[in-house]
Amino acid sequence: MKFIVSTLVFLVSMMAGAQVNQTDAKGKKQGVWEKVYPGTRVYMYRGEFKDDKPIGKFSYFYKSGKTKAIIEHDPASSRSVGYFYHETGGVMSYGIYQNLQKDSVWTSFDNQGVMTIKETYYKDSLHGTRVVFYPPEEGAQRQIPSQVSNYKNGVLDGNYNEYFPNATVKVKGQYVNGKKHGVWETYHVTGKMMMLNRYKEGAKHGWCMGYDEQGKEIGKKYFYYGRLLEGKQLKEKMDQMKKLGINPNE
Repeated sequence: MKFIVSTLVFLVSMMAGAQVNQTDAKGKKQGVWEKVYPGTRVYMYRGEFKDDKPIGKFSYFYKSGKTKAIIEHDPASSRSVGYFYHETGGVMSYGIYQNLQKDSVWTSFDNQGVMTIKETYYKDSLHGTRVVFYPPEEGAQRQIPSQVSNYKNGVLDGNYNEYFPNATVKVKGQYVNGKKHGVWETYHVTGKMMMLNRYKEGAKHGWCMGYDEQGKEIGKKYFYYGRLLEGKQLKEKMDQMKKLGINPNE
């Protein structure tokens, strides 16, 4: 009897093993797929495919054996939900996939469970608002953002702001297709302006000024498409622009 039971267990194990990491006649992945770390019995990942499409729960692991990520694939759609974990425990980030690409809002946390980043994706690229947070102050009702930026197809595009821990503006400006453009302002923690820089397609262009903590101008320089003009060159350029009726900041 023991021999029969042992034989059945062996055969079932063999059959189960034979069904792992299989493809059909068309080369499409079918059934359970898994992989272990070389030289170990620790899973790297384990999940199931149907017609080359992941379905249900996929689990990923650290070499320590602890859970690294869990992706739940909806068998009836292209939507998946992903949770990633710190090796020490606790959620590292979570969000949605569409067609196996990051989509919509993803939220990240440090290993203490404190939210650090909230960012928007489309087709696996940053697309929309991205917010980086300061750690929360004790007893605070909400976290203060340290940086708020905007992206379009993975490239910085739109308003950009940085903040001091007291929520006052530290830096503000705008990106166009990944390059600084227009007026950029930097402030003292008191709220008074520290610097005003002008940009054109990523290069400083126009009058740029510096201010002390009382708001008094303490210096200014002129840039022409990224090149600092001084002395004779500056005078000649100003005279030329005045003659042509050109605003030196445009």
